[in-house]
Amino acid sequence: MISLVSIYFLIFLGIVTLVYYLLRGNAQWVWLLVSSLGFYALASGGFLVFVLVEALLIFAFTKVFETKKSKGLFILELVLIFGIVVVLKYAGWFGQGFASLLGQLNFAGKTAGSSLNYIVPLGISYYSISGISYSIDVFRDKYPAENNFAKVLTFISFFPVLTQGPINRYDELSKQLFTYHKFQYENLTYGILRMIWGFFKKLVVAERLSAVVGTLTTGWQENLYSGGWIVLAVALCSLNLYMDFSGCMDIVLGAAEILGIRLPENFDHPYLSKSIPEFWRRWHITLGAWLRDYVMYSFITSKPAKLLNKKAKDKIGRKGASVLVTCIGVLLVWIVYGVWHGLEMKYIISGLYYALIIIVATVLDGPIKKFDSRFPKLVASKAYGVFCAARTYFLAMIGAFFFFMPTIKEGMAYLGNIFKKPVQGLISIPETGIEKVTDIKLLGVDLLDFVVILLGVILWIVLATLHKKKDIRDRLSDMNIVLRWLILLVMLLVVIIVGNYGGNLEAGSFIYQGF
Repeated sequence: MISLVSIYFLIFLGIVTLVYYLLRGNAQWVWLLVSSLGFYALASGGFLVFVLVEALLIFAFTKVFETKKSKGLFILELVLIFGIVVVLKYAGWFGQGFASLLGQLNFAGKTAGSSLNYIVPLGISYYSISGISYSIDVFRDKYPAENNFAKVLTFISFFPVLTQGPINRYDELSKQLFTYHKFQYENLTYGILRMIWGFFKKLVVAERLSAVVGTLTTGWQENLYSGGWIVLAVALCSLNLYMDFSGCMDIVLGAAEILGIRLPENFDHPYLSKSIPEFWRRWHITLGAWLRDYVMYSFITSKPAKLLNKKAKDKIGRKGASVLVTCIGVLLVWIVYGVWHGLEMKYIISGLYYALIIIVATVLDGPIKKFDSRFPKLVASKAYGVFCAARTYFLAMIGAFFFFMPTIKEGMAYLGNIFKKPVQGLISIPETGIEKVTDIKLLGVDLLDFVVILLGVILWIVLATLHKKKDIRDRLSDMNIVLRWLILLVMLLVVIIVGNYGGNLEAGSFIYQGF
């Protein structure tokens, strides 16, 4: 399988880019289609057939919708597309659950070893909901159906986004995919810089953070870590998830930019958010926008929601009815969010957790606005802003933490260890003693690795602060060309030398790749 952080992907991207800019006119997007199908075949083998099947279904139904707006056919399309996703993504879960049930009914002898292990097709969630968004837009008459099946297939299978998104809209991406792009030096340098920064986040920081998180989230079972170490583990889980996921997005957006295609941003400094609703407008932006436009909007404009709104007005007033319908829509959105990640209870609870926070914020919107207007100086102060950001990070890191635990029960037991006295210290020394500094381990990683994590996080904070004022790449482009390429070379060498590749040419997969 080709990983985005492997030398093989860089070779693949290099070949695709070279041929891409040698071609003219429509040959460019045809080459993108061939390259994307080739990438998927290399990365996921025979599962390529499901990409083709889904693209064909979406193309066929949208052509029908041009002349016949049948809700029955639309529902049939949703059932077929999401049916494929459910069977391929959750069949293993259902199979294991069924085997477990038979075992409890004393059929263990016939079912032993029958728990099924399925390999989920690469990016099935991402290309499926991108395709569905296109189909819904056509059904809603937002734009006409595409007449060329190859273009629909190119949109669904565009290779940089297959692993973890971002989730694209056809009307936005198609304008770029099927337009001829001349080679531009700025696209090349900006894309390379973005990719290097993604490699830095993933290989230099996230891979090492994973080792620390693994130490802290497994050591509690032997009562090695408790007290303050649990708080640290919860905080690092959230940071690890961000570095891993946003690092992937940097690589994806950088690769597309090299080809002259600008994909939508998926992150906008989420940890500077002052509330959970704001956090989710900055984190996994394209998924949040998709849920808002195709789940929330669909519910609010549905006949049941309008009927509920009408009946509720008589009892709780217009504003109360509006809040009630909005809260139900929020609950629905976050249930879909949980199921999208998986059928395990930890994902469902995670979705309900965020739903509860956002519903409370929605209900208290009036009092919050009154507080803001009554104490404008306090609200505008830096101290209050820091407090709000810290509060938001605390709530967000609790939600992210359960992604790293096998079950909700184990996660709650883990959090319970906060109130126990710490047993294990920060530093671990081999029984044979210390012969060199690198023998010292801090939270399961070598001393040097721990220092790299610390410096990497500091660099991320500094660059993120500077980037808020002006794009770092714009800053570099203003520099002398020699200095600019020297900095680029140094960054590349840091990733090559310091990156954690797990002892081979491919590092571990991305956390969100499993979703």
